[in-house]
Amino acid sequence: MKNLIKMSKIILMAIALLFSSCKDYLDVNLDPNNPADATMNLILPAGQASIAVVIGGEYHNLGGFWSQYYTQSPDASQWEDIDMYNVSSDKFDNQWNEMYAGGINDLQTVRDKATASGDNTYYLIATLCQAYSYQVLADLFDKVPYSEALQGVTKSNVNPNYDNGADIYAGLLSTIDEAVARYQKTPKGEDPGKADLFYNGDMDQWLRFANSLKLKLYMRMAYTSKADPSAVKALLAANKFITSDAAMTQFGTSINKRNPFYEVHSDRLGGVNEMASNTMIKLLTDNSDPRIDAYYSQGSTGKWVAKEQGDFTNRDIPSAQLAKPKTSPTAPVYLLTVTELNFLVAEARVRYEGGASAQEAYENGIDASFAMHALGSGASMYSSGGVYEYKSTGNVENDVKQIALQKWISLCNTQNLEAFFELNRTHIPAYSTNAKGTPGGIGELTISYNSVLATGETPRRLLFPDVERARNNKFPGQPAKGLATKIWWDNK
Repeated sequence: MKNLIKMSKIILMAIALLFSSCKDYLDVNLDPNNPADATMNLILPAGQASIAVVIGGEYHNLGGFWSQYYTQSPDASQWEDIDMYNVSSDKFDNQWNEMYAGGINDLQTVRDKATASGDNTYYLIATLCQAYSYQVLADLFDKVPYSEALQGVTKSNVNPNYDNGADIYAGLLSTIDEAVARYQKTPKGEDPGKADLFYNGDMDQWLRFANSLKLKLYMRMAYTSKADPSAVKALLAANKFITSDAAMTQFGTSINKRNPFYEVHSDRLGGVNEMASNTMIKLLTDNSDPRIDAYYSQGSTGKWVAKEQGDFTNRDIPSAQLAKPKTSPTAPVYLLTVTELNFLVAEARVRYEGGASAQEAYENGIDASFAMHALGSGASMYSSGGVYEYKSTGNVENDVKQIALQKWISLCNTQNLEAFFELNRTHIPAYSTNAKGTPGGIGELTISYNSVLATGETPRRLLFPDVERARNNKFPGQPAKGLATKIWWDNK
């Protein structure tokens, strides 16, 4: 009980740090909490909570706008900069620092302690959580400190080099394999139990998570020269993927213990900013998709009323009439879900196995999405004649388009940031060719009505944080086209 109380305090410290208005930002190479003095069962949940708070908080909000699930209310202004693609370089300073100095650094401490004690259980869990964190950062910023990122404490290197995204991916795949091999050779160590916030120490799921994360990394590279069909086929043949979601579910209803998005956006900011984007609303209503009631709540009209993306300067519809995303204080924060996994498998089978069993995985993905929202089976939507029926064409890109569209629909409000990454990788849904200020069609993205980017440009990444520019003399400079600069794997 004493350890559980300490663990709760550590989790709250991570949440309080991120939501604080304090501007005394942390160095990515320093750990202010000095976790080396604590035990692994205290440090692991602190690191995991840091990741969850960032992914489920401000990155979730960012993904909600840039995946066109949300748009800014015309009667508020908090996130106009995100909705108009005008995000400054200091916008996500806190999140960068929490990922590095909180999550990644704490997880490295666990890895070091586990190596010293021969605990391969903690080592594997910490390695996989850390790999996931680096993947998110690489996908948001392209180049990030990786190979030298954690040398600040041990080697006094406060100016780590930036590694290219492709090199980071190669390093992550190697690191995952090494950690899995170490555990499988000698599967020993203390059972983390509830100290593991995602799988409660279920090592079978963690081994499956390793394969699932590898599959995601390989599929992210599908349009690059780094694509590895043989590696993907081996993963598909083994078929050892997650069977339950990797999610933090320990949120409560008390202040500072709630889901991070709810804590800030619904409670502290009053839920007056994020409204439903008509991009998603009109697709769901056109297809009579019952998930609309799980994703959004109706406004005062009792009808599905929504604004076009970025149309916040037009006050033609009162906010009270607009649909808004549903939030809950106890909603989980998801890292990787069975829904996402099934769509990854479906795409992999189309690309590398001639489409064999792709339909089954596609339908399993829809079913998993429906089940996540307690809606039973989605069979009525994808059965013969259904609006989401899978129709194999034998053309890879045509078949992937069906899968990617369903993935985008299914990730709404659960994995917003992942949806943004996938939009930029697959270009599905595609942006409308209509001019700015004109809505896209059903199943198309709309160029934000107030976009500040050049014609034809859309957000692809974040700018490097100001804290890094100020403190690291290896800072590579901001990307040439700013937010519109593509990530290395965005080659379609």
